[in-house]
Amino acid sequence: AAPAIRTIAAAPAIRTIAAAPAVAAVRTVAAAPVITKAAPLVAAARAAVPTVTSSQFHSQDEDKNYAFGYSNINSARQESGNALTGVTGSYSDGFRTYNYVADGFGFRHV
Repeated sequence: AAPAIRTIAAAPAIRTIAAAPAVAAVRTVAAAPVITKAAPLVAAARAAVPTVTSSQFHSQDEDKNYAFGYSNINSARQESGNALTGVTGSYSDGFRTYNYVADGFGFRHV
């Protein structure tokens, strides 16, 4: 009996495999609407401006009596008197108040 010879076909050397997609499917989501609203500038300007209080007054009568004065953030002054008898008053430079008298004896601080 003759020996039986069997021939086996060789498997291919390269095997091709289908690659998975590099990017997975992206789900599209609708973006939220962008609302741009400017802040009111008037409110910011009002808060930034400091309030300054100042006042002034003046009065006089027919007998030559008078009084006047003012006051603000930097200084103040007030004076009252009569043209015949003299005046008294005070003034301030913001740090110190000076009182004075001006009469027949001259001007002097008290």
